[in-house]
Amino acid sequence: MIKKEKLEQTRPYAFEKKVLEREKNKGLPQIDKFYKNVKMSENLDVLTIRNDMKKEGEDITKSEIITSSYVVQLKHHKIVVYVYHKKDISNKNPAVLFFHGGGFFGGDVKTKENQCKYLAEQSDAVVVAPEYRLSPECAYPGAIEDGMGTLEWMKENADRLGIDRNRIAVMGESAGGTLAANVCFRDMNKDIKLAALIYGALDVSEAGETYYQWDYSKYKMDEEDKDYIMNRLYRFKELSTYMKYLYLNEGDDVTNPDISPIYQRDMTQMPKTLMIEAEFDYYRICNDEFVRKLKEQNVDVDVIFYEGLDHGFFDRLGSLPQTADCIEEIAKRVKEM
Repeated sequence: MIKKEKLEQTRPYAFEKKVLEREKNKGLPQIDKFYKNVKMSENLDVLTIRNDMKKEGEDITKSEIITSSYVVQLKHHKIVVYVYHKKDISNKNPAVLFFHGGGFFGGDVKTKENQCKYLAEQSDAVVVAPEYRLSPECAYPGAIEDGMGTLEWMKENADRLGIDRNRIAVMGESAGGTLAANVCFRDMNKDIKLAALIYGALDVSEAGETYYQWDYSKYKMDEEDKDYIMNRLYRFKELSTYMKYLYLNEGDDVTNPDISPIYQRDMTQMPKTLMIEAEFDYYRICNDEFVRKLKEQNVDVDVIFYEGLDHGFFDRLGSLPQTADCIEEIAKRVKEM
């Protein structure tokens, strides 16, 4: 494990300074809700939640990045796929298939475009980002099918895109990390050589359903920041309930490994894997368990652990230095494929 220490905060088990400032600006923590179960409502305002998720990072590239879009025909429908690469690249470049996050029901490529551009610059890779279908309009397994379809499109058009078919990585953040793992487990030809999962939601179960027992007590918290840390964890506990409700169809089993990768029994299908984790991420507990299972089955896995950060730090390119550092760490491994 590689630990990345906080840059501005010296207290252990505390939020990074910029993270705490952001949380304090949101108002007082919802202490009365911490230990209550989230109640679902048919009046769930999906559009408002989607809009709240749209946080764009800054463009910090220093070279020209070519951006293209393609309308890709899959089996029975079309999706838009965005491609990013440096102006001057060779004919055989590594490729990264990138999935944005958003709980399977929100987010889009546009809000992560600057992250894709910076990754393309730092890795000399062709970054391919599908605008996969979202739930509830298209529930499980639509997004995974779009991911697999994009992977096949990349291989079929490798020469036109300048991609080396033997150097393909898959990467995703949050729900996108789940989709990246889903695609790895479905990739029976083992075309994928690297998986980079940024705080993936690798278990779609609700907190009370997990066999490894998610609980606030599993996080060490500085007393001064405790209410704000727990408030942040609660928000994603709440969001995970919405995610399950919107993503799954009636009768779907949340422990289906094609839905929640943590329930895969045979982990050997995973390629070399890089796990990017944040100290105060709601999904860190399940991701620690995923890492344990990978190691138990001798999968080559490494973990980069960012102290003081929380779920969503990948959004803050340009304002949070660790976001650029995260992309640079992934880019380094993409170059090594």
